[in-house]
Amino acid sequence: MKLNKSSRNFINLVFVFAFSFGFAENPLLAYLKVDTKTTPEGISYYDTSVSPYKELNEVLDRVNIGAKNSKFNGTILIGYKGKVIYQNAFGDADRSIGLKNTLDTPTQVASITKTFTGTAVAWLQEKGILNIKDPVQKYLWEFPYSNITIEHLLAHQSGLPDYLKFSGRYWSSSEPMYNDEVLRQFSTYKFGLRFTPGTKFDYSNSNYAILALVMEKVTGMAYKDFMSKYVFKPLNMDNTFVYDPNNEPKFKFAKSYNANFSIWKNTHQDGVYGDKGIYTTAEDLFKWDQALYNNDFVSESTAEDIFEPRRPWSFTKNYGLGWRIKTYPSGHKYAYHTGWWHGYQGIFARYLQDEFTVVILSNRYISGISDNSELIYETAAKYLPLTDLNKKIEMPEVETQQEQVDDITDGIQIVSNFP
Repeated sequence: MKLNKSSRNFINLVFVFAFSFGFAENPLLAYLKVDTKTTPEGISYYDTSVSPYKELNEVLDRVNIGAKNSKFNGTILIGYKGKVIYQNAFGDADRSIGLKNTLDTPTQVASITKTFTGTAVAWLQEKGILNIKDPVQKYLWEFPYSNITIEHLLAHQSGLPDYLKFSGRYWSSSEPMYNDEVLRQFSTYKFGLRFTPGTKFDYSNSNYAILALVMEKVTGMAYKDFMSKYVFKPLNMDNTFVYDPNNEPKFKFAKSYNANFSIWKNTHQDGVYGDKGIYTTAEDLFKWDQALYNNDFVSESTAEDIFEPRRPWSFTKNYGLGWRIKTYPSGHKYAYHTGWWHGYQGIFARYLQDEFTVVILSNRYISGISDNSELIYETAAKYLPLTDLNKKIEMPEVETQQEQVDDITDGIQIVSNFP
């Protein structure tokens, strides 16, 4: 049985109401399976024993990561036109048991999680289950801000203060807190917004913690279950999961280390998901990358919307729906996300015009990881026919605006500042 769009929308309204009373999984999802026919089960590789890939690999081994930098502890993967041209793993995943990092070792990707949350919300819109133009209150009645829409959350234009900066003031338990507590704090204390929603950009992890709750409300599923059933499994991301500090996975994953290799311990905020919390591997992120290029998860038109900057083109640093967007003088877009949570750091970078992908994941605190993505692209351009990103073109005319301060750090350590 196949439902048309109007039927799906009507039935969904009924079930959004029903979920408010704790009913089960939205039955509409049974008709909205990801098409796995074109989803690759494995990963393809270029022959690195021949030119130009042989020479490029030798050079990439000497850039400011990996073999050249003894402090780097993690994994690297570089892809081009659907195939891997370089990959390597360095250092320790778990020093206590002598476990080395491998390309199959899951590691926390911190705010790179937002690429999954944002794209999944766009998928739910594509299927008629929600509308990003809707106010958040339509789905979460406890949410106290009537003028904030789902799209405001996705684009970090809500004005919500970041829960990472204040939640500890209102959480005295030794147990981890979860997203419902973030919502409870906003509902109870009704913190003032930093600006009128939709007027500015301000990176706030609260946006994606609330988005995860919206997803749970409309699907009738826990965020981690939805991601597993409708994203990870269909796309054959076998080493990817959403972390739950009260239910740690039984298989091995990369531990979080300080620079001196002391363990970076969990905090009460490790239970919050959607803004962070996904553990995955460099190879699984490449599968996610390829699924987006091949329209295995969302349609081409939805993908274009995801990667459309929500601020004027005059801003070189921009944001789409779960993705940071940089616009080069050539007019080409670079979609990426960095991540930092405890000792975990990384960058997932996609040069859309060339289908050139860089994944760098680290489980030991080290500064400057995200800078290496553009260095790698510039290096590869000497061997591959990549786009000259600095060749200027005439950009669309926009009103001159003073760019807001952009918090380039995706994830911060706990501070006690009142919002």
